[in-house]
Amino acid sequence: MSWLSIYNSWGIVIVLVSLFFWDMGGVAVFLAYILFSIVYLLKEVGFSVRHYSSGFWLFILTEVIAFFSLFATCLWYEAYSGGSISAFIELPFLGCFILIGSSILITAYHHSLGYNYSSYLLLSTILLGFCFVILQLYEFYDCDCGLLYSVYYAAAFCTVGLHFTHVFLGLVVLSVILYLGVYTISQYYVDLAVWYWHFVDYIWLLVYIVVYLS
Repeated sequence: MSWLSIYNSWGIVIVLVSLFFWDMGGVAVFLAYILFSIVYLLKEVGFSVRHYSSGFWLFILTEVIAFFSLFATCLWYEAYSGGSISAFIELPFLGCFILIGSSILITAYHHSLGYNYSSYLLLSTILLGFCFVILQLYEFYDCDCGLLYSVYYAAAFCTVGLHFTHVFLGLVVLSVILYLGVYTISQYYVDLAVWYWHFVDYIWLLVYIVVYLS
C-alpha cells in the first residue's frame, strides 16, 4: 500500500473542513497537496507504465456524476435562494468567453503537434486559464453572500468551487506538458490533457446555466 493514498486522504479532509468554514487558506493548502501528488507520481512512475483510455473516460464519468449531483441540489433548493451568487451578465459571462477561447486554442494546439508554433498555442491556453482563475478569485472576494448563508448557496459555491479546482488541476497538467515538451511526453498524455481541458471548458457552460441563469 502506497503512502500517497493516505497523504491524499488528509488533503481531502483539509479541503472539506476549509469549505465548511469558508477558509480559502485551507483550499490553497489542498491545491498544494494536489500539486505535490501530481509531481510525485510523474517522478515515480514516469511515462513507462501501460495505460488505457477507458480508465480516463471512467474518471470523467465519475466527475459528471459529481457535477450533476450538485446541479440537482442547486435546482432543488433554488426556491429558497435570495438570488444568484453573482450577476450572470458580469464576471461569469466573461468567464464563458475565456474558457471557450481556451478550448479553441487547445484544439488548434492538438492539431498542430509537431510544429514549432504549437507551444505558443498551448501557452496561450494556459494564460487564458489563469485569467479565468483570477476572475473566479475576484468573484469570490467580491461576493456578498457566503457558503453558510443557506443550503442553496452552499450547493452553488461547492459547484463553482469544484469547477475551479478542476481548472487549476488542468492548468497544472498543461503547464507540465509545456515545460517538458511534447517530445518528452507520449501522445497518450497529451490527448488526455486536451480531452480533460475540453471537459473543464464545457462543464462550465452547464455551471453557468444552473448556478447563474436559473
